Amino acid sequence: MSGVDDLRDMARDPAHRRTFEKLLYLAAQRGDSDLVAERLSWGVDPNCTFARGRTPLIGNVRGSCPSAATVRVLLEGGADPTVMDETGLTALDYARRRLATLSMRPARPRTKSSSLDENNQLQLGPREQAELDEMRRELGEEGKEFLRTWWHERLRAAKRVFNDPVQIEKIVGILEHRKSGDAAI
Repeated sequence: MSGVDDLRDMARDPAHRRTFEKLLYLAAQRGDSDLVAERLSWGVDPNCTFARGRTPLIGNVRGSCPSAATVRVLLEGGADPTVMDETGLTALDYARRRLATLSMRPARPRTKSSSLDENNQLQLGPREQAELDEMRRELGEEGKEFLRTWWHERLRAAKRVFNDPVQIEKIVGILEHRKSGDAAI
């Protein structure tokens, strides 16, 4: 049995299902569309609920890194945009509120992470570089794939934009389009 089949079985197993749902929720909240797609492929319910009845879709819109790509993946995976949380609000309601709040604030110039150079390439500080060098020594040749993944994830984190009004505008558009009855995203 392949590793993916094992994960699918575990994701459906009542003893593990809640853990897998939490992994989906956290990925959605972070705005990580790749992880959301992977976790949905394991068979995790896109409409699972957490504190206050919040779904991964609502978690994405309320999170610090709302992502239109994540919203699309969740909708394609079967997320229901009409689900309301305990306060009676949907993901669209939260997106509209957030957009209104951000629109009232003065526009701030987008700042780039200090971990990125002028070409948007990752540059590590001395402490982080020393940690990476230590990992390379400890893992040796067998750790190349792990280090490649670490570097990729670290770069993605440095490029992350928090509370991006452009993403929220896109999310509102996607959810309004879906509300109008058109399933195409």
